[in-house]
Amino acid sequence: MVERIHSEIVRGWPEADLSRFPVDRFRHLEETGSTNDDLLARARSGGVSPYDLVAAEFQTRGRGRRGDRWEATPGRNLLFSLALPLGGERHLWPRLPHLTAWIVGSAVESILGPGYRLQAKWPNDLLHEGRKLAGILVEIVLAPEPYAIVGIGLNVNLREEELPPDLQPIATSLYELIGCESSRWFLLGQIVQGFLRHYPEKTADFGTVLEWIRPRDFLAGQRLSVRSGRDWFAGYARGIGDDGELLLETGAGDLITIVSAEEIRRE
Repeated sequence: MVERIHSEIVRGWPEADLSRFPVDRFRHLEETGSTNDDLLARARSGGVSPYDLVAAEFQTRGRGRRGDRWEATPGRNLLFSLALPLGGERHLWPRLPHLTAWIVGSAVESILGPGYRLQAKWPNDLLHEGRKLAGILVEIVLAPEPYAIVGIGLNVNLREEELPPDLQPIATSLYELIGCESSRWFLLGQIVQGFLRHYPEKTADFGTVLEWIRPRDFLAGQRLSVRSGRDWFAGYARGIGDDGELLLETGAGDLITIVSAEEIRRE
């Protein structure tokens, strides 16, 4: 049974489809601060269940990694978060952003069709020809039970003129790429079905994800400055490691691995 917060039909989301949605708890909101914050609060209070899903038409405090704001016109895009239970193998947890990129990117490429290939910008963005199409934010809650809250913002039917002027050169949408509107509902269903089919198995059997990510590696070969923890590292990006880590070749010729980063600057 799907849990509804509002009794009215929210535009573009047919009631009949909601009744068949493949998760037990789906909250669809006209507006919220942040879908990730909604699920994080429930996870910290012990009120979250596996595959809880929160989607919103608009977020007043939507954010990306490092707290960057996610800009979105109401009713145009997919803005949602999904709660995933975490197992005991903590070394697999950093693979989740890449698994998410593969699932979301595969769904998007199925809409775009042959001739389109997205780019994956380590660790959490999907691009098309250097312009941002989707962002991923994975946040971990350890108590009372370990959960990953996976937040996704995907530009679906956004028009370029609806973006702030400073974002127009660096962001895009499915609408801008194919010239017509796409079903946000269909895309959400494809993405959630992807998690239901492939999580957690593909965090352990990671080869398929790496085969998708590596040819799409946006940073490969670029000179970067990367802040990880309190330290800065500079060098050339040399691909994605077997666990999804960034491989960076320093000026001294050493190859270092970076599992997580607070900031990445292209030079």
